Amino acid sequence: MIRCATEADAGAMDKFLSRYAASSMFLRGNLSAYGTQDREHRHGTKFYLSEDTNGIKAVAGITNSGYLMCQAPDAPMLFFEAVAKMLNGRTIVGMTGDPGQVSTMLTGIGCDKVAFALRVQEPLYALSLDELMPLPLQERLLVKPSPDNAAWLTKWFLGYHQDSGLPLPPGTDLADLALTFTANPDARLLTVNDTPVAMSNLNARTRDTVQIGGVYVPTEHRGRGYGGEIVLRHLHQLCLEGIGKAILFAASAFAARAYEAIGFRHIGAYEIALLKEPWRVKT
Repeated sequence: MIRCATEADAGAMDKFLSRYAASSMFLRGNLSAYGTQDREHRHGTKFYLSEDTNGIKAVAGITNSGYLMCQAPDAPMLFFEAVAKMLNGRTIVGMTGDPGQVSTMLTGIGCDKVAFALRVQEPLYALSLDELMPLPLQERLLVKPSPDNAAWLTKWFLGYHQDSGLPLPPGTDLADLALTFTANPDARLLTVNDTPVAMSNLNARTRDTVQIGGVYVPTEHRGRGYGGEIVLRHLHQLCLEGIGKAILFAASAFAARAYEAIGFRHIGAYEIALLKEPWRVKT
């Protein structure tokens, strides 16, 4: 019923996933960045396909670090049970995606009743970059972070994880996250009079679409529109690179209002399900 994907399947997979771009960004981003055979990088992903005579009907994936994803909008429970058999012996740490599919997949692999550190549905937003609002007139700079910023960024990451409720990835600490952020070519800081006031990043990108993530404004700089502004300025840069669409999910009502203020439209929901302890699939 299903099979493992190869590099020869990459084009057809991306074509299928692009039909459901808003809830497929981690699948598409990992496919674009790491292909189908990377078994070393934590975001490298093993993909599984279901097909019929008309082509791909469903895709599931698991990263090397144990995060599960799928895009199977019309798949029967048999698909999810078949994925469970393919995953036998693999360790799962969490899953993200369309809420209905997340629920069905977790039931299919048998871990829907285990303890979760975080399980939330967040509002999903999209924006076509040909509808971007003009940049604010204020003279504020969008800059890339440097390794010299890692020490104070560690405090920002503490605040970010406290506010979002997201647990740290296994085997990492806040200093690791801050240093990784400074090395990421997609990471940005917003500065006002040389003072950093906000950060943003991309947690997935393809040739035409990006998913914004990691937006954070420290407490002392909130209430001034910096969260929305850093995203808007970042999107203007990405537009020059040929990106045509942006996706994000909002972690709070305050964040949702900030994104709506710069043109994002609410299009649905996105689920984040992170297990309290790693769990091994047994079929």
